[in-house]
Amino acid sequence: MANQKDNYAILIDKLDNFIRKYYVNNMLRGALYTFGLIIFSFIAFAVLEHFFYFGTGGRKLLFFSFIGISLAALGYLVIRPIMQYFHLGQVISHQQAAHIIGDHFENVKDKLLNVLQLRDQADNSTSAELLFASINQKSEKIKLVPFRSAIDLGSNRKYLKYALPPLLLLLVLLFAAPSIITDSTNRIIRNNQEFVRAAPFNFTIDRDELEVVQFSDFPLTINVEGDVLPDEAFIMVDNYQYRLQKDSPSSFSYNFSNVNKDTEFKLYSGSVESETYTLDVIEKPNIAGFEIGLDFPAYIGRPDESLSSVGDLIVPQGTRLNWVFESKNTDDLSIKFSSNKKIQPAKALTDEQFTYSKQVLRNDQYTIFISNERLPKADSITYLISVVPDLHPSISVERFIDSTDSKLLYFIGEASDDYGLTNLSFNYQITDEQGIQQPLASLKLVEPTDRTTQYDHTLDINELDLKPGDKLTYYFEAFDNDAINGIKSSKTSMMAFEKPTIEEFEAKAEENNESIKEDIKEALKESKKIQEDLKKLRDKLMQEQEIKWQDKKEIEKLMERQKELEEKMKEAKEKFDENLKNQEEFDQPQEDILEKQERLQEMFEEIQNPEMQELMEKINQLMQELEKDVTLEMMEDMQLSDEEMEMQLDRMLEMFKQLEVEKEMKDQLEKLEELAEKQEELAKETEEGEKDQEELMEEQEELNEEFKEIEEKLDDIEKKNEDLENPKQLG
Repeated sequence: MANQKDNYAILIDKLDNFIRKYYVNNMLRGALYTFGLIIFSFIAFAVLEHFFYFGTGGRKLLFFSFIGISLAALGYLVIRPIMQYFHLGQVISHQQAAHIIGDHFENVKDKLLNVLQLRDQADNSTSAELLFASINQKSEKIKLVPFRSAIDLGSNRKYLKYALPPLLLLLVLLFAAPSIITDSTNRIIRNNQEFVRAAPFNFTIDRDELEVVQFSDFPLTINVEGDVLPDEAFIMVDNYQYRLQKDSPSSFSYNFSNVNKDTEFKLYSGSVESETYTLDVIEKPNIAGFEIGLDFPAYIGRPDESLSSVGDLIVPQGTRLNWVFESKNTDDLSIKFSSNKKIQPAKALTDEQFTYSKQVLRNDQYTIFISNERLPKADSITYLISVVPDLHPSISVERFIDSTDSKLLYFIGEASDDYGLTNLSFNYQITDEQGIQQPLASLKLVEPTDRTTQYDHTLDINELDLKPGDKLTYYFEAFDNDAINGIKSSKTSMMAFEKPTIEEFEAKAEENNESIKEDIKEALKESKKIQEDLKKLRDKLMQEQEIKWQDKKEIEKLMERQKELEEKMKEAKEKFDENLKNQEEFDQPQEDILEKQERLQEMFEEIQNPEMQELMEKINQLMQELEKDVTLEMMEDMQLSDEEMEMQLDRMLEMFKQLEVEKEMKDQLEKLEELAEKQEELAKETEEGEKDQEELMEEQEELNEEFKEIEEKLDDIEKKNEDLENPKQLG
């Protein structure tokens, strides 16, 4: 039984060896077919490319077609038999192998098939023993037949006719016209690249320089190389044709203007074309727009605003500026202010949005810088900021003096500020004769309610109880609401009132007295002259039949002189009244002097006789009407009035002189008493020895000077007394 199976196993092993040789034979035949097909396709595609010079699309088709054909042939004709050799995939069965062997060994075919069939029956038969015996017997007869010799590997030589001719053709082409193979193959392999058919000349451009910053111009220079140079050439850009500028026989140029994207172009002249070039754009950082929020200081009462793409600004001092920039192709945005040497980076909100904030206090200039990775210093733009400062408030005042009291002052004024006022005050300060200042007093006036406020104030200097020699300075002041720099103020010009010292009062009184006496003397003298001229004119008129034009002129002149006389007496009265008013400030005379002063005041008023004025007007009217008789009567009345005035003036002059002597004498006696008290005090200080000797000597010299001045004044009073009609007893 074992022997039977061994014969059958030998038979099956020989069949398997046959099958493997069968696939080796198929692989050899397929390799020859594949080699020939690949070489033929290679030559065919190279020749096609050589003659037709396909574009990138055609060359891609050739390239991938060649790859496809080669892979298909290699896979089906070579790799597939190899896999079947290793029993991978579908292989021929033992029965199919038996048929192939039988075709070669005819006497074996039926026996071999019969053994295989019996073996299949033996596995399912009850009489397996008989079947195995038959199988063994038949296997014994054919096991020595050399199945492998049924396949002749050498017979594949006949297939060399498919491989060798293409190979020989390839070798011939490589030696005879290698460019057909090499150049075409190179172009097919580099099918993404444009190639230009060889021409009498060619265009050359430096590819490394085909870059331009976005929105800039790009000057393109084209050189022409070859045996024949074209007279003209063109460029194709965005499907539009433009003539190139010829710079020399071998060079052309073209200017790309405001390039904003990658631009393809091709050069050509006649039938010669260049490859397609690309002008690459370096994206330029750009500010598409920006918003500026103006956050005004709260105290100015102005609502916040927003400006769009406005770089130059005019804003109030203290305004906070909030920029929001919208950008493109920008990695960094920074700002540099002229007031700050450092460049300040803006904060990136998004890839295309930046923000920056700053409070401005003074005029400034700022520059915005933008950049990206390719253009680190791409661009900048400069703007100006004009700051409107918070101005000082303005204040004006107008002063009015009461017509009846020069120490009663009225003020009206106006104060204003660009953003509003917080306070309005009247300020004054008193400085005594020794220069010692009292604290500054301040009175708040009206409460400001608007940017402009009108105000008024009354100052009664009498209420301030100024002493002789005191100086009053005063002014008005307005305060604004500046929250940035602090509250500012403006003042009116400093105004002042100085109360004269006793010496100044006395000097003024003496000056007025001399002037009054002189005025009365001149008035007395003029009054006498008017009387004389009036008498002469009256006598003249009495001799004439009628009033003549010359007479009218003379009477008019007399009237003018009479008016001037009255005006002079009016001035004298004003000076006398001034003395009386000043006297109230520092001196209280004795009762008898006051009575005489009052009497003099009455006499001044009496001499201002309104009846005289009426009389003069009537005389003038009558003169115009040529009423001679009535005019003479009126002139007589006027003469009588002038005589009365003369007598009154004479009495006034004498009384004034007497009053002057008495008052001055009284004043000097009071000064002597004060001087005596000072002398006693100085003597006491000298005895006590508390003061420096030199200082005591200086004080004594001052007292001696004062005493000397009193002596001189007394001598002067004595002379004035002697001039009186009835001199007084002095002493």
